[in-house]
Amino acid sequence: MVLPWSAYAPQTPPLTDVDTPAWSEYISRMDRESIIVRCPQCGAKNRIPANRWGDNKAVCGRCKSPLPPSGLFPDRPVSISDDTFAGEVLGFEGPVLVEFFSPRCGHCQRLAPVLDELASVYAGRVKFATLNIDQGHMIASQQGVDGTPTLFFYKRGRLVDRVVGAVPRPELVRHLDSLTS
Repeated sequence: MVLPWSAYAPQTPPLTDVDTPAWSEYISRMDRESIIVRCPQCGAKNRIPANRWGDNKAVCGRCKSPLPPSGLFPDRPVSISDDTFAGEVLGFEGPVLVEFFSPRCGHCQRLAPVLDELASVYAGRVKFATLNIDQGHMIASQQGVDGTPTLFFYKRGRLVDRVVGAVPRPELVRHLDSLTS
């Protein structure tokens, strides 16, 4: 007598536990806690956990060549808070663009896709960070943020430029180019 394949497969109970996150929540948490770095040797994409962003021992999973520290600039904006602002922005050696935004702000919503696109264009050269002022009001008030969106440009932990309001993409590119020069 031949049994169907399912009779031999291990039986696992369905995931119905209320503490188990939905797949989309798991993916978004995984994306927030890691960055994707492209290997300069073979072009493979490598996921690096957030706690290893400053680790110079990262190697490519495919060809085992070392990944450059410049690859540790994320290719999308990093969400920061009052607690992580000092380490992510002030303690970061490279250039950083910080967007102070509010989720209810229409101009912020229109600026977000532009910043996402520029983050991928400037990946490896500029770190992009976003701070929700509704949740991170302490840093926003310390930095003198009066309205949203407000963009701060930092270099080696020091504020070098500031833009208030939604500005056109060419103007953002001009600010970013001056930040990287």
